[in-house]
Amino acid sequence: MSAPNRNTRWARTLADELARHGLIHVCAGSGSRSAPLVEAFVRDDRFYVHPHVDERSAGFFALGIATSTGLPSGVVTTSGTAAANLLPAVIEASQTNLPLIVLTADRPAILRGLDANQTIDQVGLYGGYPRLAIDLPLPRSGGTDLGHLRASAARVWAAATGAGAVAGPVHVNVQFEKPLEPVEVAGDALPEDGTRDVATEGREPGRPFTLIAGHRDGAAAGPALAASFTAARRPLIVCGPSTDPRAGRAALAFAEATSAPLIADPLSGARFGPGAGRAAVAWTDAVLATPEVQSALRPDLVLRVGPAPTSAVVDGFLSALDETDHLVLDGGGRWKDHRARATGVVRADPATALDSARAGVSPVDPGWLEAWRTAAKAAGGVLSPILAEDWFEGTIAARVAAGLPEGSTFFIGNSMPIRDVDAFAEPSDVDVKAVGFRGASGIDGNVSGALGACAGRGVPTTALIGDLTLLHDVGALLLAEVLPASLQVIVVQNRGGGIFHMLPIRDFDPPFTRHIVMPHDVSLAAVAEAAEIPHRLIESTEQLEAELRAGQKSTGIRILEAPVDREQNWARRRSALADASRAAARAIATG
Repeated sequence: MSAPNRNTRWARTLADELARHGLIHVCAGSGSRSAPLVEAFVRDDRFYVHPHVDERSAGFFALGIATSTGLPSGVVTTSGTAAANLLPAVIEASQTNLPLIVLTADRPAILRGLDANQTIDQVGLYGGYPRLAIDLPLPRSGGTDLGHLRASAARVWAAATGAGAVAGPVHVNVQFEKPLEPVEVAGDALPEDGTRDVATEGREPGRPFTLIAGHRDGAAAGPALAASFTAARRPLIVCGPSTDPRAGRAALAFAEATSAPLIADPLSGARFGPGAGRAAVAWTDAVLATPEVQSALRPDLVLRVGPAPTSAVVDGFLSALDETDHLVLDGGGRWKDHRARATGVVRADPATALDSARAGVSPVDPGWLEAWRTAAKAAGGVLSPILAEDWFEGTIAARVAAGLPEGSTFFIGNSMPIRDVDAFAEPSDVDVKAVGFRGASGIDGNVSGALGACAGRGVPTTALIGDLTLLHDVGALLLAEVLPASLQVIVVQNRGGGIFHMLPIRDFDPPFTRHIVMPHDVSLAAVAEAAEIPHRLIESTEQLEAELRAGQKSTGIRILEAPVDREQNWARRRSALADASRAAARAIATG
């Protein structure tokens, strides 16, 4: 490996080892101290390097890649506050078990705590969120030193991918002293002639320096799950948001094998895809909104797969089941029982455990599932005509979800979009990968995440977000790269934070409108023009569907702005769900 100085050799060795393990996508912020790392990644054709002006955007772009591909992505920053801008993305990666490798360039350690320019203490910068944090020493050129560097890269990869543990973010702090560019340095001794890779001699070419194996096999949990279902007469399966699509597919297959009703969060992997239209119960926000239906559909066992569901209605229904057995199946690191309802927790890979259990279960009484379907059909009889004709946020969410093409990616933004998809979009057999950031549930970085999801999978991508979400991450629109497929960003324009109308604070104005909703007069058309992005104003379901179809045939990003009246939207949403809830209650009563 040819290198003119030890900094260059150190960075190229680190990049080479990460490539051997499988790193492909690297996001790079601007800066000087990170130049050796950026040079190493750019010169190596095994990497796609995505340039970013804003490190916060780079972090969420990398997470978009990770959540759409399931593979680690890397982020490189220079020293100082540039590195601090990655904290929100590191938190999200930690909360959702997404593999992320953060490489922060740093000044030499001897300068910490002094008045050296652009120098902060970057050790422990991200607190307890990384799965592993390494502060590499200044580059050294000995074969043993390079071997230790390669072994460190192996540890980084294993920690990020969760070999034997839980996937998540890893922080590698990389010190460099000048020169930072790949120039020859007199007296900078390198092993032999500077071209041999002493650390890897005698090993298989291209093979990782150290292979770290590990797994969390859930097969052993299968018999216990099967036994629990065998003992239950009225079991209910609830799938929360997941970054592993295998879990959702396994839950769908398990639900069909047991004839148990399945409530599937939009990001669970069980809401969209083969079998979802049959196995997943629709309209649960409306179905479970009344005491009469809650009583009639009371289960004697709840199997919760992964984190808690997004829906407040479903979460409230589950939390009130204080005499029901609650079994939590999860392979992640955090405790998934914030309501303290679990009577059992199974720490195992959900997909493997469910697949293993499926062979040992028998269908329950078909009348149990039929009761759920009866209520859902009645609710749908009210909601479907409304969503076909009216123009409010629920309609937009339903029409967007229904128009997604096979094999595409659906990025669902936080705040109201994820809730509207949950409440108004029916389960679908169309194979769509739905992704989003529900770890910390913030609106920051959602545009960047959608861009990363499109770049990562390279398939048509549709993003549904709110106007404040776009404005919060507007710098992401300045991305200086050509996307490999179409990205259509549907922006629900309600001139502020419409979600806050769901909270009791709405009755207190001031401060509600000005300081909580935060209405604005920003022209999204002008924002799009400044970023040189096509913009369309959408004001009907017919226009929305036509534009979505047209955009799927193109490449690059488009913004579709869908304006709604915030007050009218809230009233229409409440009345539609209330009417549907009453219909479900009547259907159950006359059953």
